[in-house]
Amino acid sequence: MSLHGATWRVHTSSVDDVDLIMDGVKWLAGKDAIISVDKDKSIHGAIQNTIEARLDKKKLAMESLERLGVDVLEMIYSGDLKARIDEDKNMHLRLDLSSLVQQKIKLSFARNDGLIVKGIFKIESYPGEDPCNVLSQILISAINKFKK
Repeated sequence: MSLHGATWRVHTSSVDDVDLIMDGVKWLAGKDAIISVDKDKSIHGAIQNTIEARLDKKKLAMESLERLGVDVLEMIYSGDLKARIDEDKNMHLRLDLSSLVQQKIKLSFARNDGLIVKGIFKIESYPGEDPCNVLSQILISAINKFKK
């Protein structure tokens, strides 16, 4: 009952403070995350940066999930978990970027809610296991760590 890995991704424009956003992503992902910044053009031609933090180890992915805090974990757990899981057994979530740069975590629910940080967590589930049940157990375990 674990996660295979995780990825945090942010798309920024050329006027955003990339260093400030990078600090927030590093805090969220942890010091051992593999951070990359790709500079490209958006479909409209404007310069865009994509900041990505990859966590390729189970322990690092769990630590990053736990960094969300008990309140956010409980919100995720009490919500529609099936809606967060795709066909590849990935859990998706979005965080408010303006809160993250203040090292605060706030889930973002609306698509047009401002800049977001996209999180993808690969659920370790095997044939015969329901990824939703596995995710539920992972969240309960993480929540219980805070309540001890």
